[in-house]
Amino acid sequence: MPISNRSRDVFDSLLFFAFVAITALCLSFTFSMMMYQLGVPTNPRAFVLTNLLISACVALPTGVIASQHEFRLKNYQRRLEALAATDPLTGLYNRRFFKQALEDEVQRMRRTHQTAGLVMFDLDHFKCINDRFGHKSGDLVLQEVASAAFAELRGPFDRLGRWGGEEFVILLSNVTLEQSALVCERIRERIASLHLECRGQDFSITASFGTCLLKPGAQIDLALETADAALFQSKNSGRNKVTARRAVELAA
Repeated sequence: MPISNRSRDVFDSLLFFAFVAITALCLSFTFSMMMYQLGVPTNPRAFVLTNLLISACVALPTGVIASQHEFRLKNYQRRLEALAATDPLTGLYNRRFFKQALEDEVQRMRRTHQTAGLVMFDLDHFKCINDRFGHKSGDLVLQEVASAAFAELRGPFDRLGRWGGEEFVILLSNVTLEQSALVCERIRERIASLHLECRGQDFSITASFGTCLLKPGAQIDLALETADAALFQSKNSGRNKVTARRAVELAA
């Protein structure tokens, strides 16, 4: 089972504490032995033991303070990394980080010769919700949709990001175009079945999808344009639909 980031940080902090404490004790012992060789103490054994006791009393609190500082620093660094990689509203990958994940997937596919599905979808008539209930309610809808879409994906294998506004993007690893379309259909149905409420009024929302096949050596910008064109086709043909594009060559 993989170790969580928090558990790893705790383990690293304990190692850091041990390093600081042991280093302080070693320095103290070395100092004691030097003084003993010089013949300074009248009672060498008592001198060494006293020196080690005092050093331990100093080293242990110092190690605790240092390890706490190390833990807080790593926790702060991870928070910064999360803020840089995620959309603050939905917690999904932001646009920049998703494109990086997309590039990494293309590099991986060069080695495995697998294919992936690239999906773009956005919410139908989302502006009407903002106009009717306000932007705060619109934000809550985006969060609900993000959770619904994420629930249909395969954990760490797939990637879900917020592309901007009410538009989302998905990377489905190791799937065919048909499988990608089926995933889109499941997400579309799940979003359409959401029971949303604001100011005592029940309402629902739908989403339109476009997907294309991502091949090894794909041109990422062309793949995004193809998925976006498929999404546009779903919009123009009545919305709340899934359109799959397979006729575009994506290989570089």
